[in-house]
Amino acid sequence: MRYWRSVRFRIIFGFLLIVAPLVLFLMYNNLYAARIVRAQLSANYGSLIRTEVNANDTLLKSTYNFLIQLGTSNDSEMLSLKTLPVSDPEYTFAKVRLYNRFLIDTNYYKMVDTFFVYLTKESNYPLYATQNINKSSALNLLLSTYSSKFIADQPLQSDRWEILTAQDGDAYLIKAIDIGFGMLDGALVRTDTLNQTLASLDVGSEGSVFIMDGGGSLLSSIQLPDRLDRDFRTAVLHMNPGADTLRWKNKNYLVLTEASQYSDIRYVVVTPESYILKNLPMLQKMLYYWVPLLSVIAICGYLLYLQRFLFRPLTGLIGGMRKLGYGMLDVRLPAQATDTREFSLMTTTFNEMARQIEALKIDVYEEQLRVQKAEYKHLQMQINPHFYMNTLNIIYNMAALKDYASVQKMSLHLADYFRFLMHGDRTTVLLESELAHIRHYLEIQKLRYVDMLDYEISVPPGHLKLNISPLLLQPFVENAIVHGLARRQPDGTPFRVLIHSEEAAEAPVPYIRVLISDNGPGFPPALLEALDGGIFADGMGEKHLGIWNVLRRYRIMYGEQEGIQFRNSPEGGAVVEVMLPFQQQSTFQEMHTGITQQETGDNDDGKDAGGR
Repeated sequence: MRYWRSVRFRIIFGFLLIVAPLVLFLMYNNLYAARIVRAQLSANYGSLIRTEVNANDTLLKSTYNFLIQLGTSNDSEMLSLKTLPVSDPEYTFAKVRLYNRFLIDTNYYKMVDTFFVYLTKESNYPLYATQNINKSSALNLLLSTYSSKFIADQPLQSDRWEILTAQDGDAYLIKAIDIGFGMLDGALVRTDTLNQTLASLDVGSEGSVFIMDGGGSLLSSIQLPDRLDRDFRTAVLHMNPGADTLRWKNKNYLVLTEASQYSDIRYVVVTPESYILKNLPMLQKMLYYWVPLLSVIAICGYLLYLQRFLFRPLTGLIGGMRKLGYGMLDVRLPAQATDTREFSLMTTTFNEMARQIEALKIDVYEEQLRVQKAEYKHLQMQINPHFYMNTLNIIYNMAALKDYASVQKMSLHLADYFRFLMHGDRTTVLLESELAHIRHYLEIQKLRYVDMLDYEISVPPGHLKLNISPLLLQPFVENAIVHGLARRQPDGTPFRVLIHSEEAAEAPVPYIRVLISDNGPGFPPALLEALDGGIFADGMGEKHLGIWNVLRRYRIMYGEQEGIQFRNSPEGGAVVEVMLPFQQQSTFQEMHTGITQQETGDNDDGKDAGGR
């Protein structure tokens, strides 16, 4: 039965159909309010970061223009530095005047940390004025190294500012202009200075405002929260400029980014969404948290109530019916004190019905066992009479020829052969015993056909302890000799019967495959078609009683399995393949567990064992 057609589904669905729209409306209202707050904050922060970035870019552009103007002007200080030797006193006075001028310029360009001039004739001592007087040695090394490399590389002039990191870890934007005569003028801007206005934004303890380069490296001296690691900054690089939401380590962040026009830097503002929504009114928080929670609690309580008084007894009743349908006739439903009057009546009625079905089926089952056992005995008895008369006829012929040695040998094989048949109290025998029985039969036939018959039995020792039905294989061997040998065209070689076994690796459970083959003419097409069509298995083909007998007994022993196959070998000759379950109890044995079993070990002759 489909689940959506059950009572359980319809009750739950009806309840949810009423409650769910109300809960969804309240949740939507809260989500809408949160979206409005997020959008307003994104707009405000976005406007602020764009304004700040534009202001910083304007500063970088104006500073670049100032450096161009300084390098191309013809004032006395610059001309003196370009033309006078280092030992000239006027050269020293020009440096002092230019230094004082830089100090005034740094007061005007508040965000510029350092103005400098680099002269190749004083390569180890660039002239610079800085607002940060505590880092003169680090700046001196930074400017000397950069200026030497700048002159050596001779880069193209552009308004792009490069990123440098000093030995103390501070990050700078630097711009230098080649003004000729082996001189550079330039400026340094600390990235922390560019970020000082945005750093005052309230983004929470888990948020941050920082500047990074195009590779995700941090250019601000602030300590970022652990979550905002290198991988997080790399993810930010792949975001579009502006405001967006980034989910990182199971948490949502509002991220605003803006890139500079004049340098490979990116301004980033990160704040958790949970911090953004913390200032929502208390009613919104109730709608977001408490209403869904209370709704879930109410639904769970309702379902528990239904589970106890409706679903549990109903499920028990349905489970009992399924078990009864599977044949578990001993199933009984326990009576519960919490059951309603209706369920108590159904439980009592079910138990009485199960008891009556169990008693009825036991009677039918025992009757079927008796019929099955009688049929099995009858099938085994069909194999005996004809072969017995044939063997007596062979002994008579040998005695008439006064071949007493052969008579003795045949008598011994015949005694062992019939000793096997005398064990009528067994339902199954070992494969080893069946093969010994077949060997006695083949030896008897060899005495009859002398050099016209040969055989080989090749079975691994591990297969010999397999239990099979008595005389399950012998009729096929007899059928091969009686019909295959008679129809074979003489070619100077003996008729050969081969019996061997192997494990069936393709079978889902452990099976062994027993193959009985010969080098005769094989099965006639009409007979092979009848065998494949199941005529003999259905009880037809009375002229071939032996094949029908074996197929019928195989079906009784192992159920409706297609375990016996007939075919012709490509090299010539007939092949019979019998699949036998390895270490598995047969269907017939399972049906007779606990019941005393008796059966006969009778045999049939080769002619009635099936014709080709």
